[in-house]
Amino acid sequence: MRMFVLPCLAVCVALAHCGTVPVEEKKADGDDGKTVEKRGLHLGDYHHYQPHHEHHHHEHIKTVTIEKKVPVHYTVTKHVPYTVEKKIPYEVKVDVPQPYIVEKKVPVHVKEYVKVPVHVPKPYEVIKKIPYEVKIPVDKPYEVKVHVPQPYEVIKKIPYEVKVPVPQPYEVIKKVPHEVKVEVPVPKPYEVIKKVPYEVKYEVEKPYDVEVPKPYDVEVEKPYTVVVEKKVPYEVKVPVDKPYKVEVEKPYPVHVKIPVPQPYTVEKKVPYTVEKPVPYEVKVPIEKPIPVYSEVKVPIHKEIPVPEKYHVEVPIFKHHEHHQEEHHDYHSHSHHGHY
Repeated sequence: MRMFVLPCLAVCVALAHCGTVPVEEKKADGDDGKTVEKRGLHLGDYHHYQPHHEHHHHEHIKTVTIEKKVPVHYTVTKHVPYTVEKKIPYEVKVDVPQPYIVEKKVPVHVKEYVKVPVHVPKPYEVIKKIPYEVKIPVDKPYEVKVHVPQPYEVIKKIPYEVKVPVPQPYEVIKKVPHEVKVEVPVPKPYEVIKKVPYEVKYEVEKPYDVEVPKPYDVEVEKPYTVVVEKKVPYEVKVPVDKPYKVEVEKPYPVHVKIPVPQPYTVEKKVPYTVEKPVPYEVKVPIEKPIPVYSEVKVPIHKEIPVPEKYHVEVPIFKHHEHHQEEHHDYHSHSHHGHY
């Protein structure tokens, strides 16, 4: 405000002075006939100004300069402090077990079972093998000759004493543990390094503003009414000329044939004789005896299983007459087949 008030006062004083100068010049012309040009005033002597004493002394011309300040754009550099992260390395102790365990991955084949659907017929057929004794008829016992050298050699192991030379006196080496002192060079005085924690101060120029997110308004959708059409059932009367008959299905009996289990034919294995060639000795005249080596059969104890009875499921057939014929054939075969 002061910058604008002072120039305004200076302009007003200059205008007032210009208005008074022509009157004084006329008075001077009337008195002496001389023209004195007076321009400008000194602001400090404004209150002591006397117009009737001006002709006695010479006044110099004074100019009044008005300075007007015009704002000009200029760049201002502002220092904004910011945090600088500094990494300080420090020692981290990690306990390592001794001996150190090293895990090594070894590939292993793993069987993965995949479930596949398998069709199983019903009723399920189970085949059970029952062992039975097979008798092989032999016509007559035959002679088997085994060559035995004469005289027969019998090897018998007889233990005997073996003398081993042993020096006298006998030296026995026995390891006795004993303490072994190993000198370790230790400097004197011994240097002990102790780590003392201390505070590290970081210089910060001045506090700076930190932007904090402020809460802001969020528009929330309000519930509004929705028109829902609701269907209301009502009776509709249809005019019918006259009542008419409507056929309604009634339950009726249905005869179902239930199959009755009947006997069926079972194949039975009947033992029979099988002719098997039995080797026998054939004497061939030879000029000189030739050693003949033959196999000797040794009797071996063999366990023979005993046949057991097991239950066989009876199949279901549809036709009754056909089962009766099969039952009759089965009985006829069973009477003739047993021995």
